[in-house]
Amino acid sequence: MHKSLVIGVVLLMLGCNGAPASVVIVRDGHPVASIHIPDDATLQERFAAQELQRYILKATGARLALEEGPAGFEEPAIVVSLTTKLARMGETAFHKELKLGPEGIVNRTSNNHLIIAGGGPRGVVYAAYNFLEYIGYRWYWPGEIGEVTPHLSNIWLERMHVAREPSFERRHAMGGGDSGDLQWNLAVKDWLTKNHQNFWVWPVAEKGYEDFMAKRGGTNTKVGSGHNWQHIIPPSKYFATHPEWFPEIGGKRVPYGQLCLSNPQVIDKLTEYAMEGAAKMAEDPSIMFIDLTQNDGHGWCQCEKCRAIDDRDPTTHADILLWAINQIADRVERKYPKAVLMVYIYAGAAGPPSWIKPRPNVLIEETNYCYNYGASFLNPNSGRGQLFKKQLDAWAQMATRHGIYEYYGFYNWLEALPITLYRLREEIPYYKKIGISGFYSETEQRWATNHLLYYAFSRLWWDHTTDVEAMMDEFFRLFYGPAEEPMRKFYMALETSGGPDRYWSGDEFNLPQIYPPDLRARCRAWLEQAKALAQYHPKILARLHFVELGWRYTELHLEAMEAQAACRKDPTAENKQRAKRAWQQYVAYFDELRGTHAFAESALDRFKARAQKQLAAYTLDLADLPAGEFEYSDRYNLGGNAALHGHVAGFYSGTWGLCLRPGASGSVTYVLGAQKGHRWEGFKFAFDGWRALGGSGSGCGTKARPRTT
Repeated sequence: MHKSLVIGVVLLMLGCNGAPASVVIVRDGHPVASIHIPDDATLQERFAAQELQRYILKATGARLALEEGPAGFEEPAIVVSLTTKLARMGETAFHKELKLGPEGIVNRTSNNHLIIAGGGPRGVVYAAYNFLEYIGYRWYWPGEIGEVTPHLSNIWLERMHVAREPSFERRHAMGGGDSGDLQWNLAVKDWLTKNHQNFWVWPVAEKGYEDFMAKRGGTNTKVGSGHNWQHIIPPSKYFATHPEWFPEIGGKRVPYGQLCLSNPQVIDKLTEYAMEGAAKMAEDPSIMFIDLTQNDGHGWCQCEKCRAIDDRDPTTHADILLWAINQIADRVERKYPKAVLMVYIYAGAAGPPSWIKPRPNVLIEETNYCYNYGASFLNPNSGRGQLFKKQLDAWAQMATRHGIYEYYGFYNWLEALPITLYRLREEIPYYKKIGISGFYSETEQRWATNHLLYYAFSRLWWDHTTDVEAMMDEFFRLFYGPAEEPMRKFYMALETSGGPDRYWSGDEFNLPQIYPPDLRARCRAWLEQAKALAQYHPKILARLHFVELGWRYTELHLEAMEAQAACRKDPTAENKQRAKRAWQQYVAYFDELRGTHAFAESALDRFKARAQKQLAAYTLDLADLPAGEFEYSDRYNLGGNAALHGHVAGFYSGTWGLCLRPGASGSVTYVLGAQKGHRWEGFKFAFDGWRALGGSGSGCGTKARPRTT
C-alpha cells in the first residue's frame, strides 16, 4: 500500500523566526519539486543531490530533476548547498547555520523550498541522509539486504527545521572492508558514511573508485598508528647500536616493553617524529592528531633516572608518560600551535597521577580495557567498572582533550554479542556530560552477529539523546515485519543474559555464562518461528538467514566447548569421541561461512586456526604415539597468558602453554615416555622464552604426573 508522508515540526534548535511553509516534493507518485545545486557545486554537494534524487525515486517512483543554480521563489524545490553558499542560492542563511562546523547539518523549509545544507563537505552529505531517514529510510547493515526502504506516493512538508552538530566530533567503528570482495567493501564504507562514522575509513584504492570516499566527504584521519613507539624507534633497527634508548628491566637493557623516557635522545627522536606529523597536520585539515602512543602492555623502564620520575606516584606509570609527552608537546606547540598529540591512558598508565597533568595540546585516549565488558561503569555493582569510572572522572578534571577507546565489538570471539544497550544509553550521555570529544571502538566486521550493536552505538555517537527504546522498537518493526515479535524476544534474551550486574572479562571462557543451553534453545525456537512468519517475505527471510549464519556459529562453538568440558570431567572414550565430533562440526562450519560476509575473512582464518588446535588434541591417537617429543610454539604480539589458551582437551588436562612479554615468542617441548598400555608415568618440558606456567624461568624444567591415558 502506498503511503503519504507529512512532516511537521521535527526539531527546532536555532530559535529563528522563519514563517511556516508547505513544500510539496512528490504528489501521487509524480515529481513536483526539482533539486537545485550551486553552479560551482562541489563533489559532495553534487553527490548529496544525486543521493536524494536516487532514494526519492526508489521510495516513490518519482524522478526529481537535478538543476544547477537558484530555484525560483514560487517553484517547489530542494536546495542542496553548503551553508556558505545559501545566499548565492537565493536562500537566507541564519547566523547559527553559518557557524556550524564541517559536519553540521541543516534540514529546513523556507516558503516552497526544502533546504538541505551542511557546514562542510561531510555535513552536506549527512544532511541529505538525515532527510532520507526522516522519510523512512534506515541502513541497519551494509548492502541492499540491510536497507529499509519506505514506499510512498506523496512527500510534502508543513514545516521542518533541523540544525545541529554531531554530539561527538570523532566517531570510529571500523575502517572499512577487508575482504577480497570489492562490492562488499564499498557497501561497508557506504554504510559507515550513512551512519555518520567519520574517522579512519580508508579510501578505495581500486581503479575507478578513487573518489568513492571523497564524494562522501572523506574522513578524518591521524598521523601514525596505535602503539606507535615501536614504529618510531623500532628495536630491530636501533637496539644493537642504542640499547640505552630501551628499557632497563631486571638490571639489563631489553629490546621490548616501553622506552627509556629519561634519555634525552629518546625525547629528541619522538619530537622529531611529532614535528613531521605536525607539519602534515598543518597542511591537511582532515588530520585530527599525531599518534604518539606507547607500546602495548607493560615493560616500563626501571633505570635509576626513570625510577626517580616514575616513583613520584607509585600507583601509576602515567606520570612518567606525561612527563615525556608534555616535553614533546611544548616543543611542537612553539612551531605548530594547532597540532595535537595523542597518547593512550590504559594498563599500567591508566591511573591519574598526583603531580602532573597533560598539556592542552595533548589528547589522552582513555581505554575501557579489561574493566567490565558486561555491566555499565555507572552501575554501582559493576565491580571493576567502578574503578574505570573513578579514573574516568579524575582524568576528566585534569585533561583539556579527552577521548575514549572502547571495545563495543569484542575482538576475541565471534559469537552473537548482546547489545548491552543498557550500557550505551547510560554511558554515552555520561561521556558527553564530562566532555569526551570522540570515540574509537576496536570493532571488527561481524555483521551477522553484531549489526544491531554497530547501528546502536553509531546513532548514539551522532546524537547522544537518541531514545534507545524507540530505536529498538523501530528496528524490530521495520526490519523484521511479520517476524517482529519472535525477533524481539531473540535479541532481548541476549540483551538481558546474565543481568545488568554481569561481569565479562572479554575472554572466551565467558561464553558458557552468556549463552547457557536453555537460552540457546529458546533463541533457536524464536528464530525458527520468525522464519516461518516471514516465509512469504523474501527480503525479511534473507535477513533472518543472515542472522542465522552467526547464530549457528554460536551454537556450534558452545556445543564444542560443552563437549570438551564433559570430556575433561570424565575422559571416557565415548566422551572423547563426542567432543571430537563436536569440534569437527565446528571447524567445518568455517568453510560454510566463506563468502557470506557474516564475518570478515581475516577473522575466520584466525578463529578457525584456534579451533583446529583444539581439534588436534582429539585427533591425536595415543595408541600410535611413540616415546618422543611434542612441541608447542607461540608468539604474542600483545603479551599473553597461557591460562587463556592452554588446555589440551583429551590429551593433557592441565594448564600448558606460554606466558610471554609483548612481541616475544617461545616454545614448550614435552618429552613423553611411552609405557606398556600407553599410560604416561610422567613428562618434563624444556622452555625457551620468558616464563612458563609452572616453571621458574628461562630454560626451566619441571616434572609432573598427568592423569592421561
